Amino acid sequence: MSEVVVADIKLSDSEFLAILRENSGLFANTARAIEEKYGFPYSRQAVRQRALDHKEELEDIEESGLDVAESGMLTMAKSADEDIKFKACQFILKTKGKKRGYIERTELTGADGGPINVQTIRFE
Repeated sequence: MSEVVVADIKLSDSEFLAILRENSGLFANTARAIEEKYGFPYSRQAVRQRALDHKEELEDIEESGLDVAESGMLTMAKSADEDIKFKACQFILKTKGKKRGYIERTELTGADGGPINVQTIRFE
């Protein structure tokens, strides 16, 4: 367990990770929160380095953030506003519905749907 000691103030790993979680794993926000709570400077880079020392916890925090975003998107898909509902459903299907065939594809063809003519030029 590592601790940062500044002017007799100790920030334990559990305290650090709790603040990181409260700030959804955002390094700059976490640094500001530490500065506000403990009254000593703490850089974004220091937060990043310390967070990377706790990879499993950081991954869990990031996954929790994705859960919140997915939940919000699903809530929007149930919106009474048809435009919001359509856009949310379209986004969900494009990103999560690929295995069901909901994917945008771009097909390239030549003139009038014919083959694309390719010419190879060699430089020597």
